Amino acid sequence: MPHQVTMPMLGLTMEEGTITEWLKQPGDAVAKEEPLFVVETDKSAVEVGAPASGVLSQIIVQVGQTVPVSAPIAVIAQPGEAVEARASPAPAPPAAAAPAPAGAPSAPEPSASPAPAAAAPRAAGERQAVSPRARMVARELGIDVTSVTGTGPGGRVVERDVRAAAAAAPLAPAVAVPPERIVASPLARKLAEEHGVDLAQVSGSGPGGRITERDVTAFVDARAAAPAAPAPAEVSATLPAVAAATGAFEPLNRVRRITADRMAASARSVARVTLLMEVDMTEAVRFRTQLAPEFEKRYGARLAYDAMIAKACAIGLAEHPHVNAQWQDADIGQPAGLRLQPNVNVGIAVAAEAGLLVVVVRDADQKPLAQVNSDLMGMVAKSKQGGLGPDELSGSTFTITNLGGYGVEAFTPIVNPPESAILGIGRIAKRPAVVDGQIVPRDLMYLSLAFDHRVVDGAPAAQFLRRVKECLEAPYVLLA
Repeated sequence: MPHQVTMPMLGLTMEEGTITEWLKQPGDAVAKEEPLFVVETDKSAVEVGAPASGVLSQIIVQVGQTVPVSAPIAVIAQPGEAVEARASPAPAPPAAAAPAPAGAPSAPEPSASPAPAAAAPRAAGERQAVSPRARMVARELGIDVTSVTGTGPGGRVVERDVRAAAAAAPLAPAVAVPPERIVASPLARKLAEEHGVDLAQVSGSGPGGRITERDVTAFVDARAAAPAAPAPAEVSATLPAVAAATGAFEPLNRVRRITADRMAASARSVARVTLLMEVDMTEAVRFRTQLAPEFEKRYGARLAYDAMIAKACAIGLAEHPHVNAQWQDADIGQPAGLRLQPNVNVGIAVAAEAGLLVVVVRDADQKPLAQVNSDLMGMVAKSKQGGLGPDELSGSTFTITNLGGYGVEAFTPIVNPPESAILGIGRIAKRPAVVDGQIVPRDLMYLSLAFDHRVVDGAPAAQFLRRVKECLEAPYVLLA
């Protein structure tokens, strides 16, 4: 019996994927779990194995196409087995055309096609499953997610469902609206203010003519592309001619776009506070110098400072679980609150070719320092080859980001939602310090803890940061 290959779900928040390469061609024999194709997700390119053995009979989704999770992408059959051919998924339908003027002949209607099956109605009191991205877009577009039919797995509402609902919402008739009554999203108003845009001149594409961020962006782009009006003679005679600014346009890849969206969402929603603390790393430097050769001999990799700091954070998170908690917005039948995480999964930001990635050391509080270091260095090596798997890129409960290698002393990192805190690491530098009443050179480093004040108060956040400092200043604790 033919086996249908579907787009896998390579992460809890993945809604769609793009096929970037087929490693087999129709007619090729494949073995179960043998690399079959490469998918680009919102975080990385992932090589996916075949779900069954047989012959790759048909490729449904071609390279470059993006399809939702669980959509059929290929068929694997047994040798000699007949398979019914399936067409590639059609591109998204174009936007609805404007209505024809009165008296104009109507265009012939296209032949009807089967409508997609509607999701099963929810039982009374059952919560609507909504992806985080869909919920954010719904807030921006003013859409009530409870009225949206989900097409994701199990009827889950995903981003495309919200945008489809917004596009289908009836538009209000065009009437003159006083400036104070213009309907626009908060982000659209902020963007308009930054670019000096009169919202009365912007056409809204949201429900009821609501002006959204993309409407303002489109207006700004169109204004920049339009030729400038000639200046009056008396002005142009006194001002030098200025050439129009030019430059290469670089479109965002998926990793960069998702990073931008998440960081902007964090800046808008997180009540961020940053604590700065100096750490004396003199003993940690000596500790690493002594252990690094043995680590490299036993485990094939030198002991990294990031592994030491990750282990120190894991110890602190286990003792201060609210720093490891996550904020949860109010939902149907459930108020806003905190969700305490059962595991301590430390994410470490890595600069990869595709963009910023966060690799995850799972259960870091339960693992010895050598295992934390081994896990981290293995994932860093794989990130350079684009071979990281979904389990290595998702599920972090706390993140550290290190700019010390670039000579940065201290900085204010941005919290990575839905986490509640992130630790910024500066460079280790010899500076004068007072020890036992004497001024002596010491290896000092600044730690910057940015946290969401909705989840954590200042005192417990400071206690956590102090515990990390204690572990690094007495580094043999990391071996316990």
